[in-house]
Amino acid sequence: MVDSDDRIMAGDADGQPYGGTCPACQRPYRRALTFTDADGVIRGELSGDVCITAEYLFAHSDITITAPDDDFPTREVGAMGSRKEVPIEPTDVSGVWSSDDEDGFVRPDE
Repeated sequence: MVDSDDRIMAGDADGQPYGGTCPACQRPYRRALTFTDADGVIRGELSGDVCITAEYLFAHSDITITAPDDDFPTREVGAMGSRKEVPIEPTDVSGVWSSDDEDGFVRPDE
């Protein structure tokens, strides 16, 4: 699901979306998160009580992001017969808007 700006999650970056109630589960949420630019990314192992819609990630608890293990992630490149696995360059949480003006992430390995 990609909108015309090539953003995966494309909610408006203001206020409390849906009046503070998650549209997926009808519970109050702590924060709503959405990407604010086309290069926004959340990378790592994500855990927490969340609901994800096309517009927002609704967090009902703290969101913990731990670095993935050394074997993750890779991608296949090359044509048939000469394919190989190459590592994907590490990135960090970026381009993310939060409804409570906090970044909304706990990083235990920092």
